[in-house]
Amino acid sequence: MRSTRSLLTLALVSLLVGIASAQLRVAPVGERPGAISLELMLRKLGSTGTFMQTDAHPDDEDNALLAMLSHGQGMRAVLVAATRGNGGQNEIGPELFEPLGVLRTEELLAVHRFDGAEQYFTRAIDFGYSFSVEESIEKWGHDEIVGDFVRHIRAIRPDVIAAFLCGGEGGGQHHQASAQLTIEAFRAAADPAKY
Repeated sequence: MRSTRSLLTLALVSLLVGIASAQLRVAPVGERPGAISLELMLRKLGSTGTFMQTDAHPDDEDNALLAMLSHGQGMRAVLVAATRGNGGQNEIGPELFEPLGVLRTEELLAVHRFDGAEQYFTRAIDFGYSFSVEESIEKWGHDEIVGDFVRHIRAIRPDVIAAFLCGGEGGGQHHQASAQLTIEAFRAAADPAKY
């Protein structure tokens, strides 16, 4: 009798904990029921604009800008990251290299449920910190990555493209390299004979 009562108590506590934790989940903006979700979807009907941001790795993006353009202005907001960030550091977990790239990709996809942006990548591999633009472009493969950016530009057809500010010697040079390749891709996308 006593063990039956203990099992029933344990089952009831488990059920209540499960119900309580289910209530604490935050629903993504696009999946929220009711008027808020409907308003956000209707807002997109009034805008045909498309904004594309290009960056070197996950966490370089401006999520506030993407959310403002997507949810506030009703624009299509797109992020194209050159790499998946697998060469970065991880101070809070054991993931490094490929597992870190998977983790950072998942983090980006999760945040886009809130900022409303679409996510794309090139085939560039994040090989770790780089001291020169030339090294980054050489290791990534110039023609391959410009070609990837060109294909994204042609498929998405953005009205505005924003890249990292070119110039300067400080910091990791992946940012400068991705910006330089974005500019080249913008010019090449207009030429049907290229890529």
